[in-house]
Amino acid sequence: MKLIRYHRPTTLEEARRLLKELGPSGLPLAGATSHAFMKGDDEKTAVDLAWLGYDRIATIDGGFTVGANTRIADLQQYHAPGWVLDRVALRFVNQPIRNMTTIGGNIARVFPWNDFPVVLLALGADMIVTGEVEAVHPADTYFKGQPARLFQPGDLLTEIRVPAIVPGVGFGYHKETVVNMAFSALTLAVRLTLDKRMIADVRIAAGAGIPLPARLTAIEQALMGRPISTETIQQALDAQVDAVTWKGGDGFSDAYVRQLARVHLEDVLIEAWQAAKGGAA
Repeated sequence: MKLIRYHRPTTLEEARRLLKELGPSGLPLAGATSHAFMKGDDEKTAVDLAWLGYDRIATIDGGFTVGANTRIADLQQYHAPGWVLDRVALRFVNQPIRNMTTIGGNIARVFPWNDFPVVLLALGADMIVTGEVEAVHPADTYFKGQPARLFQPGDLLTEIRVPAIVPGVGFGYHKETVVNMAFSALTLAVRLTLDKRMIADVRIAAGAGIPLPARLTAIEQALMGRPISTETIQQALDAQVDAVTWKGGDGFSDAYVRQLARVHLEDVLIEAWQAAKGGAA
């Protein structure tokens, strides 16, 4: 990829117009940290989105609204009852990269190791894409394939709506790397809702150890409606962990990643259970 021209629009309307006019040769830039992975010699014109705004976090009924241009460092620094994305941000590469990367950039094009698709799937977030009309895409739909399939020319991701972790709901998260700044070998996130001692709802998502981030629905179904206990969790994992096609890499075999997932899925489920017993995260 070769960047041959550069534009810095200051309004969403201007950015959308430029991208529509440029068509496939237009390249929206957010944090610009992932474009090294775009191969080939195609000539592109950069449209820098950094000056549009959309870089704030605010509370809304039931959760939070996060502008797509919000830096990972800002997610790390933000704190409020029910907010858990700071935990994910803290494990994101290193501080210089957190200062550059935006959450929108991390989820607009999905790589196997991306952190935020996993947690947004587990939380049941909504992605807002602004075009001729505003479209709301639930995480389950948005991450079912590459998000580009949902965008028309000139459409831009502008907002992420993230549910809060409230009393009776718990969150668990784990990211496995060989060294601190390495790509993830396995990322797991869980959102678990208790009704007394019963599992009323559970969302489990994984990334890196599978081809693309996704929910682990077979394990969810094995847990749903059952009384919570370590034995319940272990039985569900033993029965359903092989329903997932685990994928190794970076020197890890498929079998090793499968075993890694089995161990840490139990960890994050117990973490979410304990958090749900104790109230909001």
